[in-house]
Amino acid sequence: MKYKLPRQKISEALNLFYSEKIKKNKVHSDRATKNNLIEIEAVSRKIQKEGLPKHLVIKKLKGRLGHGIFLHLDAKPILKGEVIAPYAGKVALARQNADDESDYAFSLLSDLILSREEQRIWDPKGRYHPRRLYSIDLDADKMGNFTRFINHSAKPNIEAQFLRLSVKGKIYFEIVYVAKKKICPGEQLLVCYEGEEKSYWGILGIKPFPMTPQTFRLSCQGPKK
Repeated sequence: MKYKLPRQKISEALNLFYSEKIKKNKVHSDRATKNNLIEIEAVSRKIQKEGLPKHLVIKKLKGRLGHGIFLHLDAKPILKGEVIAPYAGKVALARQNADDESDYAFSLLSDLILSREEQRIWDPKGRYHPRRLYSIDLDADKMGNFTRFINHSAKPNIEAQFLRLSVKGKIYFEIVYVAKKKICPGEQLLVCYEGEEKSYWGILGIKPFPMTPQTFRLSCQGPKK
């Protein structure tokens, strides 16, 4: 599988800047539990080695729906609260609402106003503007893992959790996909792309295909409706 990035890619300098902005803006995050950390490390090793963990299957869906991720027919059920994987990609700071926004990007922190010195560091080619807005985004367009193929549903079986992790004395924040309910063999893994503002599909001007974990099920021949 092409996409084998186990965790998000972020520079130490940006992580420090990002962490300070989260504290300043009082952004809520959940502290990763010991079990979370063990599960994240285990699945990250599998992704790095295999790309797609062996208990999962990627299949082409009908028409223009693209691909979907399914739990293998021979796999054990995934229980509520189990880690699926970190949503991996490149973390970068950019001008907000740029024309090159990706369909595979999470906005980790938005509506940032940078000081003159911060703009000099993070946007050196731009002219200083005191009211220009920036965002810190996690983009899986060019690098990531299988989570980028997990489709949208208004009735998902996976949720995206914003976790705070301590690694060798440093604090990191990651988007981690976790099972929202029990996922049975043959079911498709689905997550809701909409945040609290319900703005994802509205901005794109797209009405999403109404999909639930039972809409397509894995069979010996492939996804079946």
